[in-house]
Amino acid sequence: MKNIIGVRFKRTGKLFFYDAKDNELKISDLVLVNSEHGEELARVVKILDEKEIQDKEYDEIIRKATQEDISIIKENEKKANEALIFCREEAKKLGLVMKILTAEYTFDMSKLIIYFVSEDRVDFRELVKNIASKYRARIELRQIGSRDETKLYPSLGMCGKEICCRTYLQDFDPVTIKMAKEQGLQINMSKLSGACGKLMCCLRYEEDSYKDNLKKLPRVGDIIEVKESKETGKVISVDILGLKVKVKFEEDDDERYEVYPANELKWKERSNVKDDENIEEEKD
Repeated sequence: MKNIIGVRFKRTGKLFFYDAKDNELKISDLVLVNSEHGEELARVVKILDEKEIQDKEYDEIIRKATQEDISIIKENEKKANEALIFCREEAKKLGLVMKILTAEYTFDMSKLIIYFVSEDRVDFRELVKNIASKYRARIELRQIGSRDETKLYPSLGMCGKEICCRTYLQDFDPVTIKMAKEQGLQINMSKLSGACGKLMCCLRYEEDSYKDNLKKLPRVGDIIEVKESKETGKVISVDILGLKVKVKFEEDDDERYEVYPANELKWKERSNVKDDENIEEEKD
């Protein structure tokens, strides 16, 4: 039976799978593996059971990390920080409009990766040339978005907990204003935006549940009939999660309001408002 493990190179990075061979590993152990960047240390976050193992070839780990390997990583981090300072100084000299965030070496120091953000395209060829001539390594400048930038720093969300992208989110799925509207939220960008300035990722978490419930509910403005009493009224608000609606009844000069479960009503007339009217989407 194969000994397959799932590893991550970063705290909330993507999951990669390797054959651990005869190594006895446990969760949180460090291993040395070959990645697309070269040799790197990765942390074991999952050990696959027999049912999870696919019928394919897995790359083998190089070895379980030793104390010497960990010392090398720490030294590499120190050297990467020195390169980061130099890179920022050179970018300033060249007048490049870019915010250089962080730098990292591969385990064997054959490659130096530098992350930056910029609102525009940046011609950094001269910068790469200057860095390469000083550090004698392959240089990769990687432009990232505002969400990836925020992921680098400790920060709290509106819920009071550490932001999701630093704790468990591996990928950024598109989040739209339509999701907020479907969940009955007030469209206030200052309240709907996360630390990165984009729409909060958590708007997506319960989206499927809201969509399923909306199919069972009338819309605001619909004319409905109460099945038991045969009274006709107009929907003025909906409780999406509770599957209830508030109905206004007009009787002569009086108005009466009642709340009903959606299954006690039937539709008489749809409102003219389209589901996607005036909905502006935002994707990252």
